[in-house]
Amino acid sequence: MRMSINAKNSVLLVLHCQNDIVDLSGKFAYSGAPSQVVERGILGKVSDVVSIARKAGMLVIYVNNAFRPGYPELSKRTFPLLAGARKAGSVLLGSWGAANPQVIKPKDGDLVLINYNSSAFSYTNLDQILRAQNINQLFLTGVATNFVVDSTARYGSELGYDIFVVEDCCSSFTEEMHNFAINQILPHFGTVIKRTDFINNFLSNTKHS
Repeated sequence: MRMSINAKNSVLLVLHCQNDIVDLSGKFAYSGAPSQVVERGILGKVSDVVSIARKAGMLVIYVNNAFRPGYPELSKRTFPLLAGARKAGSVLLGSWGAANPQVIKPKDGDLVLINYNSSAFSYTNLDQILRAQNINQLFLTGVATNFVVDSTARYGSELGYDIFVVEDCCSSFTEEMHNFAINQILPHFGTVIKRTDFINNFLSNTKHS
């Protein structure tokens, strides 16, 4: 896909790529998400686009789901997905499970936001940061495709951002869940691309600069 990306007006979002969610030893291993991450080689691919984004001067923002001990952020009426996090004792602030894997660990210049829901915009100041930096293009990566990626794409498009979902840098609990979101839902809220579309944009610009 031919596309033009202005790095200064764009952001790469790394959504919920945390040990408990993407590692086979994590507390969400039962969900199938880590198996899909391994099978699809997600962490290596995310690492590729993060590296390119940094070199191009694009802001990289990690949005991590994390809770305090006792989960005071969650009520008894919390919807089942988050209730499952509490039941599993997962993604506790400061724990290994809440951290990003070493291969995609945030570096100086990246931003890390903590959220408590399925959207990167919910109860965070993500929108404030993006508007302050004159950013209007959002490139989404992460797990799960049909939860945090979907919710962020929907909310972001409603706020007026141009949404790009990097398909092969996302995965879900099953291949079927991922494919349904990619083929049937997300094209209604933005543009689905491959990581090569993202990377080649900057390599092409470098060759001709």
